[in-house]
Amino acid sequence: MHSPARPQWNPPQPRASPRGSPSLLFGTPTRDIKPMPTSRFATQARTPHSPPPQGAGYLVFPHGESAASLSSKIESADSAIRREEEAERQRQAQLDEAYAARLVRDAAVRKARLEMEAAEARKGEIDWVRSGGILRDAQGNRDYAKTDAIREELRISGLERVLVERWASYESRWADLVKAGRERPQTKDVRFEDVPWPVCPAAGQSAVALADLTVDRVEDFLLAGLTVRGCAVTKKERVRSSLLRWHPDKMTGVLARVVDADLEAVQRGINVIVLCLQQLNSRVDST
Repeated sequence: MHSPARPQWNPPQPRASPRGSPSLLFGTPTRDIKPMPTSRFATQARTPHSPPPQGAGYLVFPHGESAASLSSKIESADSAIRREEEAERQRQAQLDEAYAARLVRDAAVRKARLEMEAAEARKGEIDWVRSGGILRDAQGNRDYAKTDAIREELRISGLERVLVERWASYESRWADLVKAGRERPQTKDVRFEDVPWPVCPAAGQSAVALADLTVDRVEDFLLAGLTVRGCAVTKKERVRSSLLRWHPDKMTGVLARVVDADLEAVQRGINVIVLCLQQLNSRVDST
């Protein structure tokens, strides 16, 4: 009995490549394989418009452009970059300037606020001391030193206010007298008490008398106000201006308007004031 014949495996025969080259094993499609040059610098055929080979080692300008044209474009690009950088620097400078100005404004506002708060606190302390209260320190203890300092400040401020108001009233009376002389030059309506004498009335008196015109009292009236803080007038300036005002030649217009009953007293008073001012002028020059 014969055993059945075993089938025989015959390997597939290679098919002819379309290009005539043998195919790979198991029928894998083939592709054209270009031979590699023996060197990376091998010479290749080039057409007039083919791109330059890589690694050629020299510069190649685009087709149709010269070196001068390319250089001009590069310079234009550089100029544009520089303009942009300059514009950016200017913008930053403006921002810095605006920031600095804002800092100055904020500092001024903060300083004004602190000064206002300090002034309010000071006013409260002054009002409290003026009403008879005693200040206290941060620990709650009575601060007698600060309280006494504010009391002294109140005393000086009150004295300065009296001196300023006294001088302002004196100047206002002189202005009214001169104005009335221009408006009514021929009218006799000025009495002795209407003349703004540079002295204060005696205690208990409402008007100045001839006996009140002394050197010491004239000096006190004219020069005491110069001690007020902030006053820039000197003693010499005050005495010289008063001499010009009370000079007999300047007082003729006032005398022409004095009533007959007081004419002699006014004349004597003017002479006394001039003599007092001359003595004060000598004292000022000697100091």
